[in-house]
Amino acid sequence: MKTGSLIIFLSIIFCFIAIPAMASVEVGHVNVKPSGDLESGKSNVSADLQLSFVSTGGTTFPNDESISLKTELENPVWTYSIILDGVENPRPAVSKKQLDLSGWELSYENVDESVKVNLKGMAPKVDSSKEIVVVSVNVATPGGRVKETVKNVTAFVTNPGELKGDISTVKEAYSKLEKDIAQNKADGIDVSKAEAKAKEALNSLNSAAGASYSNAQIYIKNANTYIKDAYAMLDMGLSQKAIKDAKEAIDKTDEWISYFKTEKELGSDPRLAPIITKREFAAEDVSDAKELYDAGKYTEARKKAEEAYQKADEVFTATQDLNAELEAAPKGFQFPDLSGIIPYIIGIIIVAIVGFVLFRIMKNRGGKGGGKGGGGSFGSRDRPKKKSTAHQYDELF
Repeated sequence: MKTGSLIIFLSIIFCFIAIPAMASVEVGHVNVKPSGDLESGKSNVSADLQLSFVSTGGTTFPNDESISLKTELENPVWTYSIILDGVENPRPAVSKKQLDLSGWELSYENVDESVKVNLKGMAPKVDSSKEIVVVSVNVATPGGRVKETVKNVTAFVTNPGELKGDISTVKEAYSKLEKDIAQNKADGIDVSKAEAKAKEALNSLNSAAGASYSNAQIYIKNANTYIKDAYAMLDMGLSQKAIKDAKEAIDKTDEWISYFKTEKELGSDPRLAPIITKREFAAEDVSDAKELYDAGKYTEARKKAEEAYQKADEVFTATQDLNAELEAAPKGFQFPDLSGIIPYIIGIIIVAIVGFVLFRIMKNRGGKGGGKGGGGSFGSRDRPKKKSTAHQYDELF
């Protein structure tokens, strides 16, 4: 048989083969009350929905398949009615987590069919807040395997205790932030930007206390972000101070290195070489910290600056150790330092000279009055003889 004839023959045969009826299920809006989050073990929940069928071949639904409605609510009660050409046919209530509507019950020829369903139940108890299925509508195969999920409606079940714990944890973090800000402020660090972030964190915490679970989680997340940002602002101030302190330590080290080279003539001394090397490492860390700071990476800048300061402090200590070693080394004879007592020595010499001069003057005066001899300053070894009084008046006549 030619190929063209074969194709025509198969087409004719295909037209005479019976095509099974196909149907599709549609689910409109599912009205769930209450809307929003459900509270663990406390919220009473209801869901109203309606299923409609779009048939091909005149059958509303295949009789070998089924529709399975499921829920994760506790103590569920299903009530439903099959509506045929506008006439409602109620069915008995079902109290279990899965409601199965068989194809035999749903399969009709040339009928306008829909199913109205109402579900009541309670939010399950949960240790950790999570999302649950309020109701799902599925098409199942003859063996019960889910062939298609037509509708799936979920809700978030919250555990209030868990939410309180989350808020409490953030409050503890905020309290620690307040103390850290106060401490840094007392150390003279600019904390104005950190204080602004801390204020935003507190506002978010206050909002979380009265919000629904989902909204509270957003506020809690925001509060944590603001706290993190506040610490970044603190790190900015701390990194500034650490960089400044490290530079000062390096400057002091440079003064001692210059002193050792010029005053002590230790430029080629092997003891000075490791000090200079360590100083270079510290200076590199300061440069890296400054680059991180300029890039806005304040936390990394603070850590690098603290490393730089530690190295700078260690190398400064090394200069002091070397100086102590030099001071303790034996020295040749040196005249004592008399600079402090020279004025007193000069005063004593002047007093001695003045005293000596006065002594000589007094001695010279004493020699003129007494001649060469005798007993006393003014005495004379040969005293003058006393005249006789017998003729003491002879000269008057």
